[in-house]
Amino acid sequence: MMLRFANPEAWLFAALLAVLIVLHLRERTRRRVDVPSLLLWRALPATPTRAARLRPSWLLALQCLALLTLIASLADPRRDADPFGAAPTRTVFVLDTSASMQAQEGRESRFAQARRAVRDRIEALPSDAEVMLVTAGNQPAVEVSPTTDHAEALRRLAVLAPVDTAADLDAALSLANRAAERGDRATRIELHTDMPSERLAAPWRGAVSVFPVGETDDNVSIADVQVFQGRFDDPAAAHAFVAVRNFARREAHGVLTLRLDDAIIGRQGFTLAPRSVGGFPIRPLPGPGVLRASLEVEDALAVDNLGYALIRPQQPLRVLAVTDDVGLRADLQRIAGATPGLAVTVIASDAYRDAADADVVLFHRVAPPLPTDAAALYLAPSDARGPFPPLGQAHEVPVVDWLPEHPILHGIKPDFPFRIADARILAAPAWADSVLLSRTDTQDIPLVLAGTAQGWRRAVVAFDPVAEGLLRTERVDILVLLLNLLDWLAPAADDARVVSTGSIEVIDGLADLPRRILDPHGGERHQDATDPPVVDTPFVGAYRVEANGSAIRLYAALHDSEESDIGRSAAVPRLADAVPAALAPPTLARAGVGGALATLAAALLIAEWFFARRQA
Repeated sequence: MMLRFANPEAWLFAALLAVLIVLHLRERTRRRVDVPSLLLWRALPATPTRAARLRPSWLLALQCLALLTLIASLADPRRDADPFGAAPTRTVFVLDTSASMQAQEGRESRFAQARRAVRDRIEALPSDAEVMLVTAGNQPAVEVSPTTDHAEALRRLAVLAPVDTAADLDAALSLANRAAERGDRATRIELHTDMPSERLAAPWRGAVSVFPVGETDDNVSIADVQVFQGRFDDPAAAHAFVAVRNFARREAHGVLTLRLDDAIIGRQGFTLAPRSVGGFPIRPLPGPGVLRASLEVEDALAVDNLGYALIRPQQPLRVLAVTDDVGLRADLQRIAGATPGLAVTVIASDAYRDAADADVVLFHRVAPPLPTDAAALYLAPSDARGPFPPLGQAHEVPVVDWLPEHPILHGIKPDFPFRIADARILAAPAWADSVLLSRTDTQDIPLVLAGTAQGWRRAVVAFDPVAEGLLRTERVDILVLLLNLLDWLAPAADDARVVSTGSIEVIDGLADLPRRILDPHGGERHQDATDPPVVDTPFVGAYRVEANGSAIRLYAALHDSEESDIGRSAAVPRLADAVPAALAPPTLARAGVGGALATLAAALLIAEWFFARRQA
């Protein structure tokens, strides 16, 4: 056990011993003599005096001892106190690296405050204590495996930086807890974060030591950027909307700037009430491109002051309709005539050989094998020898379930105010999802199936849209469903997309090629052809994926209200209150002698006074 001093600078007062000795010597050279007059003394010439030698004196010894005892009490001697005893320990530091940790608290960020606290904790640990460092971003990572090399841990800590995503604290703490479950050392977990402890998952409350940072709520963000443009809409017919949110409990002022590619298309000042949202419609739009919305505002968090959206050029969709129904032929011609960019060619079923140049082949009431050269849509297939053999027939079928997030249902009312008069009962293939579903007492009846087979998208509609009234006003949902199906089956060529930070994007079409990925901070990494074609997006900004002369762009923005709402409702406790006593890390604990030394010093001074009185 090593003895240390909490205030070692107090030993500087030991210089007072010299002053005490000088005063003692000076006192010994003086003698009190009573004389009737000073006249004769003044006539005597001054004679030099020899320096007095230091002679033993109990009073001087008591005075020096009292002074040294008093100085020792001020130095506050302490010993290393380990709550787990003398056995070596392990401390797992979990450092929050989420976007909100970039918020400025005065002259430094929350992350800088937390990192400094971790550094101080590591420096205070005994040399034989193990440390482990885990970062909690959108994906937890072990930055430093358990080690007693504190210098290396501090070097690794110094280069860490936050990301522009939310933090998965639960996953990070689970990772840290695995180290605590090892029985070789007593282990404690310290979490350095700006998340209030009451918002932690229940298993961690009280089980980890929380070191909180963050007080300000001063933040304004781009909450969302939306472009309303259908697959078949010209960019001139599209419109956009930007939502700006004030998370502070005070009024906020700023400027919203809009750019289309590199050209500024608008600037608008704004004032937002506390804890409010402002909407900014944008119309007309000049043309296709990347719409970039940015804020000029004085707030604590800058990473959420940027948002993106895409305005797409109009791209044609070629459909080959295979049908013998005159009514569907007429309906498709009317739809194509009213829909820019949609080209429909109709042929009889016996004339079908292949997809030719079509993007989608539509089969109506016929079911030839799945085409290998295009996407396919089957409407009311009735051929028992086809890929979707009917198992029966259902009448007056209600829609009772659906996949609300599927693009096929975009723009369709969620209550689906229609019933299907007649529907085929089809067995769902393994590759298909039931997007629309009906149900009887005995079985499920899939009404729309969609999925990918043989490298192409496929969809099956179990009822006949013509018979259900494809162009009737009261059945407009069926028309929207058909157009959404065609759009989903053959999506527009896409060399750019907008994503949320922290997402992992699959880059279609590059699976068999070596790839180079450039991130917004200028970083570069390479993927082999055998690596999964995925891109993670930890930072706000533009990513570029290059392969064989082609390039795909990703635009990532932080649209996360929990990260942007940086205010903390609960009072931030003092650091000493943040660590449960049972889990408190090794600190310099009072050895119990500081107060005793002060008492002893007082007793020595009293004894010196008593002996001095008696000697007088």
